[in-house]
Amino acid sequence: MLQTLAVKSWTWPIEDPVLVFAVLMMVILIAPLVAQRLRGPGIVGLIIAGILIGPNAMNILDRSETVVLLGTAGLLYIMFIAGIEIDLYRFKKYRSHSLIFGSATFLIPQVLGTLMAIVFLDFGWAAAILLASMFASHTLVPYPIMSRLGLAKCRSVTTTVGGTIITDTAALLVLAIVAASTRGELNAAFWLTLMVSLTIYTSVVWWGLPWLGRWFFNTIPSDGIAHFVFVIASVYLCAYFAEVAGVEAIIGAFLAGLALNRLVPDQSVMMARLEFAGNWFFIPVFLISVGMLVDPRALYTDLAAWKISLAMVTTVIVTKFLAAVVSSRILGYDKVESRIMFGLSVNQAAATLAAVMIGVQLGIFGDAVLNGAIMMILATCLIGPWVTQRYGRLLAQKEQEGELEDGFEQRPRILIPLRNPKGAEAILDVAFMIRPKDTDEPIFPLTVVQDADDASRQLITTERMLGNAVIHALAANIPVTPTIRLDTNPAGGIVRAARELRVSTIVMGWTGISPARSRVFGSVLDQLLERCTQQFVVCHLVTELSTAERMVIVVPPFAHREFGFKQAVYSLKMMAQRAGLTVAISAAESDIKDVHQRIASIAPDVAMVDVPVSSIDQWQNPRGDMLRKTDILVLLSARREQLSWQAALDHIPQQIAMMQPPVSMLVVYPGMGDEERSITIVESQYEELFNERRIVLQMASTSIDAIIRELISTEFGDEPQLEDELSGELIVTARTQPIEVTPGSVLLHIHSSRIDEPLAFIATLEQGIQLDKASRETRMVIVLLTPTALSASKHLQHVAFIARILQEESNTDAILTATDSKQVMNLIQPK
Repeated sequence: MLQTLAVKSWTWPIEDPVLVFAVLMMVILIAPLVAQRLRGPGIVGLIIAGILIGPNAMNILDRSETVVLLGTAGLLYIMFIAGIEIDLYRFKKYRSHSLIFGSATFLIPQVLGTLMAIVFLDFGWAAAILLASMFASHTLVPYPIMSRLGLAKCRSVTTTVGGTIITDTAALLVLAIVAASTRGELNAAFWLTLMVSLTIYTSVVWWGLPWLGRWFFNTIPSDGIAHFVFVIASVYLCAYFAEVAGVEAIIGAFLAGLALNRLVPDQSVMMARLEFAGNWFFIPVFLISVGMLVDPRALYTDLAAWKISLAMVTTVIVTKFLAAVVSSRILGYDKVESRIMFGLSVNQAAATLAAVMIGVQLGIFGDAVLNGAIMMILATCLIGPWVTQRYGRLLAQKEQEGELEDGFEQRPRILIPLRNPKGAEAILDVAFMIRPKDTDEPIFPLTVVQDADDASRQLITTERMLGNAVIHALAANIPVTPTIRLDTNPAGGIVRAARELRVSTIVMGWTGISPARSRVFGSVLDQLLERCTQQFVVCHLVTELSTAERMVIVVPPFAHREFGFKQAVYSLKMMAQRAGLTVAISAAESDIKDVHQRIASIAPDVAMVDVPVSSIDQWQNPRGDMLRKTDILVLLSARREQLSWQAALDHIPQQIAMMQPPVSMLVVYPGMGDEERSITIVESQYEELFNERRIVLQMASTSIDAIIRELISTEFGDEPQLEDELSGELIVTARTQPIEVTPGSVLLHIHSSRIDEPLAFIATLEQGIQLDKASRETRMVIVLLTPTALSASKHLQHVAFIARILQEESNTDAILTATDSKQVMNLIQPK
């Protein structure tokens, strides 16, 4: 029996839910593309599309409860994303800037808008104050533009976002006060209820939500859904209870973003999912719903609407522009930053709608003001995104030029050798965090299959692991190029891949267990450290990175003078910024000031504190109060041929890995420069540096002062003034900054303008002496004097050459037992 197919009749506006959704999807797809072809922001295209398909134009869709619901969800999502993307350290650092801008962008429109309404529109005081509060508030409609340009953390955006909370809160309080006054409810009970409820609400969200989130993330395994749903649910619950507490939902959504900020690192899979959900649906539907409010017919049917609309549009643009200019002058911002502040803050939407609707309900405003408010929303939502995009591109170009002037690799190529499927995602997350957001370079997950009889079976397993890595990277919106190598030796395969792919950083996992015969980590990792010169990051992670609160960076003596120090610190600080971590710098008490200044000079800007220790050896057996459960320990280590290497650096990783309760750890080996890769000293340089006369064996002196003076006298005995000057500087160095090259061997080095060539001195002692900064008795003292005219790289070349000699245990033993200076000269002669 044939069934008759019923054809649904077309009615306008469309009411079929499936078709409504389809139309919204088509608009979200097409409108931004058309706007971009016309060289306009996609946001403007969505607003205009909303006007065209809305009830006041083509009447394709009605602004139904469903559209209002989705639009409200989109508005709250914008505020949430603004809170979660903000750099909390810079937010705190620039809180005075936010206070100044927030005050200016509220007071200037509020005062001038009130006067305009009274003088030009002949409004009463209540209507004039409420109308002006609409000018004072604003909505961050163009914020997604700055986010896409990678400028969400720049100071002008941070200042504007902070100022938004101040001015919107103040404007909404004005709305509440005017409404309460009109209803006759403005009394002591109103103020008491408002203050108590806000205090309780803010305290619960600010302290309770991060605690709950950290517990949830650590307890519930991440399956790609549970954590995402937890965050979304938290946002809308906070928004609802904000209204219960007496403020608008947008304040609650922003506060939820701030509270969850540290738990959702930038460049993470979770952040990519949140941005995707907002950009593809929630935020576009909000913009379409704003466009649906506009009624173009009001402009040619009501002359009063023209007058009020022009007055409102002109006042909001002029006052917001004045606020941005005045604040920029006070804060020392340039023209581009001032225009960005204006572009972000001129847009009217959420608070404006709230104020005008309540004003109409209370009989304070008529339809003319309602239409004027809609036209104001349209005009400002067209101007704001255009200004923001134009000057945002200029700022992005300016910041990119500044990055190029920093003089180090900010677009690294990252290789991630994978061996264990269980820890692969955590290692990839580390690579995501040290990868700049604006680079086009992919990451390179790598597996090496040993060339054996069962290679085919191993290839199937590794392909599955690489497939999971690709899915994880694409979920974070990061380009990825998976690589497989077939090699007889895993380390050899990784080394060859690093050369072929021209990588600058290698990120690799470590279980925390080292074989008995290994030097530091195990055969493969140790081989890689010996054969690779790239920056190397070894990961031992026991908790989610997003639940950490502090990054403790252990910096050994002279690490801040290594070639790759700046690149390593840049990577670590970028990770700390994205994860919202405070950086705790741990260095020797004598070095901590210089190290702090050096790290602070490297971008990006993060919160930093000092954790001085008497010696780096202290980290071989750290006290209980040195590390917290929520810390990530970062050891800035060194290869044996580098200046900052010392024996303790090879022992600390194993000691930390055995700690209970366990602590997450990264061991970072900075990249090596050309001079470090091949440290060679020709015979003529060697003969200038060393001389039999400057080698004193089995010295009987038992104080460091006497040892130094006796050594220096071998070269400057006939110049007592110079001898005293050099000896005095070396004695200070011996007490404050001795370098323990190997246990029992100490290097002292200074620069002096009184000498013309580098000179090295060696003394062995009959009896060991104890120096304050040395881990054990000193049996050998080496002194290096360098003229100030000599380049820093040449000085470090000499220091590294001496360190390499002493790091050979057989050389050290032979020098200590030598009875003739010629023997020592033969031992230290370049081979």
